[in-house]
Amino acid sequence: MEQLTEGAILTLADDAEDTVFLVDRGGIVRYVNGRCADTLGFAQSDVIGQPIIELVLPGDRDRTLKEAAQVLAGRDRVGFENRYQHRDGRAIYLLWQANWLDAHQLRMGFARDVTALRQPACDHMLAPDLLGVLEPVERDVLVLLLTAASESQIASRLGLGTARTQTLVLSVFRKLGVPGRLGLMSLCLRGLEAPVEA
Repeated sequence: MEQLTEGAILTLADDAEDTVFLVDRGGIVRYVNGRCADTLGFAQSDVIGQPIIELVLPGDRDRTLKEAAQVLAGRDRVGFENRYQHRDGRAIYLLWQANWLDAHQLRMGFARDVTALRQPACDHMLAPDLLGVLEPVERDVLVLLLTAASESQIASRLGLGTARTQTLVLSVFRKLGVPGRLGLMSLCLRGLEAPVEA
């Protein structure tokens, strides 16, 4: 890919099924294809010239910067996943394939929207009004609280610090009015109960 002309790179980006970002060494988006509007709700003109990190949800920024450093070091990367914020505020899960184009001094990243695969399994278990009180990152914490994951595992999976994770866990419990995981499980099980017909 290093031998491609700038025109060929732009054609490749425009013809891709994924959202494709071309980002300079300083993290500024130099080009994004039109799929950005479908994936993130932003027009190309909204994103070009902006720091790409500003699109990343705050909880994913540190590990995203570490991943970008790997690409800048010339390592092709496949399978990194993070969350970007859609124009409407919801979290969009992106799965990345990225490499550094040294001749052009650009990071080329192909981002596939995998949000549908990451939708919380509890969406059908809790009433929408209960889910609606949670911020997107709190919903992510909620999903992991419904597993056997420890708080440190939750922090690691979401790229958060320990203190931030503890704060989010307590916030989920407080907002849903439960004392802990057992209460959370009970709340979800009540959501699965079907009305009994007479």
